[in-house]
Amino acid sequence: MKHLRILTLFSLLAFPGLKTQAQLAYSPFVDSLSQLADHNSVLLLIRQLAGDTTVTIDGITSAIQSRHYLNPNNAKAADFIYQKFSEFGYTPEVQTFSGNRGENVIATKTGIKYPEKEFIICGHYDNMPSGSTAPGADDNGSGTVAVLEAARILAPFDFDYTIRFAAWDEEEIGLVGSYAYAEQAFLQGHQILGVLNLDMIAWDSDNDYTYTIATNDFSQAFTNDYITTTALYQPQFSHNYYYTTASDHASFWEFGYPAFLAIEDWYDFNEYYHTTGDDIPILNMDYFVAFVRAAIANIAAQAWDQRISLFHEPLVSGSSADAREAVLTVNSNNPVAEGENAPRLYYSTGGLEFNYVLPVSATGNLYTFMIPGFPVGTEVFYYFALQDSMGRLTATLPEGGRGINPPGTQAPESMFSYQVDYFVSVDQCSGNTPLAINDFQNTYDEIEITSPGDILDLNVKVDISHTRTGELRLILKGEDDTAVMLSDRNGGEGDHYTNTIFDDQADVPVSEAQAPFTGRYIPEMPLSAFNGKPLAGNWQMRINDGGSGNSGTLNNWCLQFLYYDPSIGISDPELQQANLEQNYPNPANTSTSIGFSLPAASEVKLVVYDIYGQMVAQLADGQMGAGRHLVVAGLRNLQPGRYFYRLETEKFTATRSMVIVR
Repeated sequence: MKHLRILTLFSLLAFPGLKTQAQLAYSPFVDSLSQLADHNSVLLLIRQLAGDTTVTIDGITSAIQSRHYLNPNNAKAADFIYQKFSEFGYTPEVQTFSGNRGENVIATKTGIKYPEKEFIICGHYDNMPSGSTAPGADDNGSGTVAVLEAARILAPFDFDYTIRFAAWDEEEIGLVGSYAYAEQAFLQGHQILGVLNLDMIAWDSDNDYTYTIATNDFSQAFTNDYITTTALYQPQFSHNYYYTTASDHASFWEFGYPAFLAIEDWYDFNEYYHTTGDDIPILNMDYFVAFVRAAIANIAAQAWDQRISLFHEPLVSGSSADAREAVLTVNSNNPVAEGENAPRLYYSTGGLEFNYVLPVSATGNLYTFMIPGFPVGTEVFYYFALQDSMGRLTATLPEGGRGINPPGTQAPESMFSYQVDYFVSVDQCSGNTPLAINDFQNTYDEIEITSPGDILDLNVKVDISHTRTGELRLILKGEDDTAVMLSDRNGGEGDHYTNTIFDDQADVPVSEAQAPFTGRYIPEMPLSAFNGKPLAGNWQMRINDGGSGNSGTLNNWCLQFLYYDPSIGISDPELQQANLEQNYPNPANTSTSIGFSLPAASEVKLVVYDIYGQMVAQLADGQMGAGRHLVVAGLRNLQPGRYFYRLETEKFTATRSMVIVR
């Protein structure tokens, strides 16, 4: 590797929006396959590459004392890698460069369905320092070991896509080897779908199982696949981001190929970097082995085309106690199971114990489920699960669940939810579109909302035809001049916003996504800035085109509000007694909603305590009128754990517990 007094309001309720997820499904077979990379196999390879034990190459036994590009032992390392690929059953190739001094060693498993499309798993094998001894165990014997282990374990199997296992030379002097390969691949028209670059994956001094990702816009989808598979197969890991071009992934960026770097935690950097101390004793072997397994699982899932696309429009909170219809659309190259193992919808009123329903109808790839009705005041959690007809793959929506025969018996960490309560949704679109978007100009449009009530949640849906979204700024302004930047010149040369929904509860920030933008994205600035404010008024969309030669069209845009209407379904007797409700959602994350009713105007205190009885937040303090009230409170400053919230009036006191999770 080179070198009323209420807390700030936050949106919390799921709002209707398109929820689309193309995921690499979980496979028990891939899981067990990746486990074949164990402590012993990984340790032996890293000891051999770092010169901690001898190797026998062409009948000669010796140790690889250095892999510096000018040291004769570096050629010995290349021969060792070539020999290992041969032992695994491949016919390896050597690409030379730098006057035949540099040697990239590559093994190829050709795909049986899409041989012309390939994934690459790679790492550089040259190292530092320049003296006679340079073990380079972490940098980058570790990445090279992952490539070799992947080649060994995947050798007996046929894959849909081609896999290349590559060990680069001369990375340490400017990514020379990987650049030579990427340039040649580009000139020869190679269709590289993704490059997984592993560089320094064996140091974890604080044992927190954190790794760092370096990626860019056009590599984000491939990167997200790695994050997904790592969460499925090695869930102990967490990740962060650090942008760098100081490793071999950057060579592929130069030629427009998706690539990213997976590296140990950048903020827990190896203190023995580029020294003779980068040797076997400093490695965290448990972390190292887990990292290798995650890489193998990802490349196998990609090459076996284990992708399943699930689409669902989340159900909306509302006052109806009737059964609710939920629709799931499935797209997969693998046939979906039927009968008792057909797709399921799991539901729960507490988020812990789940029941399930099978589809009431299945037409093509469209599955319709009916969730039973529940009384007002019920919070319903749900998720979908399915498996392929062979029982090899399982996918859930939201992603992260497991279980086969039947599918989805292990719930994902996050799930959809809605509340049966006095909520109303408004979905209003512009009547003035289409409107032209011209170069170096602002395009304005307004939607007038007449509905009463205060905003609980706001999403914005846009549909824009424009061949260079990187020129556009999208700004929403409310009646009181509050303005939120939805998207600021995102997507580069990408085309269009198509059925794009800006939603604070989405999974991917629009700033990290890749155009064309379709689905749900977190806006540049939170739409929760409008929470607690009136719906009614004129809402303005402004689109600023900051470039030339790429005019477009605002095809349509819509505002999607959720608000509380206390006039629905409440009779006077229900307000004759004060009441403190359970917070929603519970467990909560960064925000929660607490409802309570007052029979008459009262002085109100709403306070949060920790488990030791210490007050940690005051949510309300002052005079409030009769009726039902809803306080939406931010929890970002509170640590995960159990808390108690207490409502006090002149004649009423009540306490409930809540849980905060991260």
